[in-house]
Amino acid sequence: MGMVEDAFRGLYPDREWDFIDAVRYSGRFRGYNANIQRRDRHLIVNMSKSWRKVSQEIRIGLIQSLLIKMFGGKAKTVQLDLYHNFLKNVHMAVPKTKTDSVLQGSFERLNERFFNGMMGVSNFVWGKGTTKLGHYDYGSDTISVSEVIRGEPELLDYVMYHEMLHKKHKFRTAGQKSYYHTRQFKADEEQYPGKERLERELGRALRKSKVKRRFRFW
Repeated sequence: MGMVEDAFRGLYPDREWDFIDAVRYSGRFRGYNANIQRRDRHLIVNMSKSWRKVSQEIRIGLIQSLLIKMFGGKAKTVQLDLYHNFLKNVHMAVPKTKTDSVLQGSFERLNERFFNGMMGVSNFVWGKGTTKLGHYDYGSDTISVSEVIRGEPELLDYVMYHEMLHKKHKFRTAGQKSYYHTRQFKADEEQYPGKERLERELGRALRKSKVKRRFRFW
């Protein structure tokens, strides 16, 4: 029995398994990212090469998380718990190979001011898209910030703070859903000085650049 079938049966013991499965390891993924594809009866899981060294139980949990996104369900398994715990701590193992002096400078300022200098450095990249201003990727421990606010250090710090909160608070999983803006997250976000004014300034920057406001954070 392959890992995909094993993961499927652990989630859906009453469903019939009628697929041809494959697991492929690819160098095109950053960090510990992965996806799943369905082509007729074929289920193909693509993982970054970093997953080769991770225990099979955790990889099965990863596959189960992908299967839930595809087929739904609210199952809770030991493997899923292992995977979620792994993902919340994987930032400590991810190589830090991408940096930018402006983004890292913002991170370090905020780290000292709000996190007692205790948050480990991440990977940093500028985003070129126009649908969101910031994003934190758990699988690669990467903070990306839109080029739209490259020349606005006050707004950059505000967006960076939001992404650092994602790294601090991780996420909460219930059934097939993961919640990223938890109560603790929102409480910390409200503590940022001048939040309301900065929100207005962001609105100005977004209108100027035509970035869609409703997608500005992740």
